Amino acid sequence: MPHTTSVRAVAALISVGVVLTACSAKPSNSDSASAPAQQVPEEAARIMATDPYAMARWSYLLVDPATDEVIYSNNADSSMFLASQTKHFTVGTAYDTLGVDHTVTTPVYATSLPVEGTLTGDLVLVGSGDLALGGRNAAQGRFDFATDGIDHVYADALPGAVLAPGDPLAGLNDLARQVADAGITRVNGDVLVDPRLWDTYSTVEGLVPSIFVNDNLVDIQASPGAVGEPAAIDMLPGNGLFRVDAQVTTGEEGSDSTLKVAADPSDPTQINVTGSVPAGKTSLTVYRITDAPTWARQLFVEALRRNGIEVASVSRTNSTAALPVDRTYSGSRQVASLQSAPISESGGMILATSYNTGANTFLCLLAVATGSSSCSDGLPSVRALAEKAGIAASDLVVMDGQGGDPSQSTPAAVLQWLDWVDQQPWADTFWAGQPVLGERGSLSGVGTDSPAKGKVIGKTGTSADVESDTGRLIVTLQALSGYMITPDDRRLLFVVAVSDAVFPDLPRGVFQVGGDVGGVAAAFQQAQTN
Repeated sequence: MPHTTSVRAVAALISVGVVLTACSAKPSNSDSASAPAQQVPEEAARIMATDPYAMARWSYLLVDPATDEVIYSNNADSSMFLASQTKHFTVGTAYDTLGVDHTVTTPVYATSLPVEGTLTGDLVLVGSGDLALGGRNAAQGRFDFATDGIDHVYADALPGAVLAPGDPLAGLNDLARQVADAGITRVNGDVLVDPRLWDTYSTVEGLVPSIFVNDNLVDIQASPGAVGEPAAIDMLPGNGLFRVDAQVTTGEEGSDSTLKVAADPSDPTQINVTGSVPAGKTSLTVYRITDAPTWARQLFVEALRRNGIEVASVSRTNSTAALPVDRTYSGSRQVASLQSAPISESGGMILATSYNTGANTFLCLLAVATGSSSCSDGLPSVRALAEKAGIAASDLVVMDGQGGDPSQSTPAAVLQWLDWVDQQPWADTFWAGQPVLGERGSLSGVGTDSPAKGKVIGKTGTSADVESDTGRLIVTLQALSGYMITPDDRRLLFVVAVSDAVFPDLPRGVFQVGGDVGGVAAAFQQAQTN
């Protein structure tokens, strides 16, 4: 998939910008529901006729599920890329298969019995697929994400990112305290992380392992000095695995942050940070961990030492070769464990913020539930549930958990899924996690002054790329699908999508196309009265 990282991250998060209006069009109807009861509202028609959409195709479907009335329909039976709308299916399948109250437990085992507090064997932390490992306030049964800015999982692509809520080391500290309470005061062997619950999944978004600490990110926070002076750099969480070499200056107030991070070519433990940050406020970016077991091991060793446990090993890497070959551990040797928040909580973040790594982790958990260690083996579960919902196999293509191209479906099939979801016992949990216009997740800053605020609830999806020689943004898909509450209190299911729109550049294009799709959905919502 050729998308740049910045396009992917912007697409995931800024799925709808400001609700805009523009000038007129009368799109043709598809043959699915070929006689809509109403013409599209003038405001929606104006948006769809503006210049960026001269070569584009609009697809939409608005249905009253209580009466089966088709209100608006265009290209409803024509295939479109799904992009992050795929998360409707991934998260829904996890809720249905595993249960919304499903949790995972991360255990720690000793490979031998300690004698007078000394463990001559190894201490093994076994990855379970817990996305937070005690962070994001998981001890309170939550999976919190940033609401006062963009969550740090997008910090290397979008300005305005902030640290994730909660202490990212809370889980490791808890495990270390339990190890100490078990009577271990010294580890003469090694400290190891067992990541073999599944084979590390390689996706267009990056690697998906079974162990996560701080979302497998090193936060790099820059505090500006006076204009022209160096900025102060903090590495969070502090750790002994990496060191930072910073060459960051302070720019004028209101200037753009140009922070860049990269591993030093001659020393992968050195993170080089360059660029400038605006005066007057802190700026955040992240370094993405490529060796998650070594990262988790280092932070666990440090947590053990903070809790009074001596660790003899001086290794800085995780030795998977030293792990038990058969992946079996004796229950009597378990010295600590940590329970995750229920997947209803992590699923809520995946839907609200379009968290790609989280969605792919759910796919891996689905594979594990079938007895497989290959994450792609979670895909048949997604397809099977869609078929149970009445969607023909020919109407749904799913490539991964997040919605990488060419994942695709039709608007009619997406609404078939959403209508089926409404009949499931987990429907309320599914909808509670979705973005809400003007209020939650990727729609929280959209339409805050619109009459449709709080009335349009749905998942965003974006597939886009940049034309290399011109810098133009080519939007393969921008979509929004879910439900809306009309001014006369009806609950309608909808899909609004545009394909193949062209914009002069990435920043303006991403915000405009998101705003235009949101504008069409808002116009649909406002036009509905008895």
